[in-house]
Amino acid sequence: MNDPKHVATYAGHYLDNAYWLFVQCFQRYFPGLVPRDAILDLGCGPAAIPLLLARHFPHCEIHGVDGAPNMLAYGKKAVQREGLEQRVRLFHGILPENFHLGRERYEVVVSNYLLHHLADPLVLWNGIHKYCLPHAAVLIIDLLRPASKESAEFLVEKYIPDAPPLLRQDMLLSLHAAYTLDEITAQLEEANLAENLTLTKSSPFQFSAYGYLN
Repeated sequence: MNDPKHVATYAGHYLDNAYWLFVQCFQRYFPGLVPRDAILDLGCGPAAIPLLLARHFPHCEIHGVDGAPNMLAYGKKAVQREGLEQRVRLFHGILPENFHLGRERYEVVVSNYLLHHLADPLVLWNGIHKYCLPHAAVLIIDLLRPASKESAEFLVEKYIPDAPPLLRQDMLLSLHAAYTLDEITAQLEEANLAENLTLTKSSPFQFSAYGYLN
């Protein structure tokens, strides 16, 4: 996701609604929660979600980490345009490597569409343990793998028929790389998160895993 074409696609206006839906999901799953310390976004891409969270929660910091330098460069420019350099900070890092963040642990940890990119899915779930404060709120949203190639093609045609070709291609590949609900359930159990996170099918092609840690 470091290619300039990918950066332009994922930072483009076509995905604005998708990013906003993530924030709406957060509000729905955590009604009344108003973070006042810091939120960490794992796999923040061009920083669209950190910026939305910063506008919605004006009394906390938002930190984002991503492994693509060009995505981060775009995100940092967007942060500067918004005048939010004091509250939105972006860091380069690739899980599960150790990398510098603004804090060791966070009141809230979120991630959107990172899981299916990882060769080992436990990297993300173990990262939740590593970066969350006790009783932290967690929201992970990603794709679900369809039952067949034809089902994946149907989802792309139905839900993003007018998307840029690169985005349509990426979604098709990502659907094939994604996990099923049963596989994610097993991942949560292996990571000792099954008792903390509720797993639900939040759309015909997405899951949400959310809840508070102990």
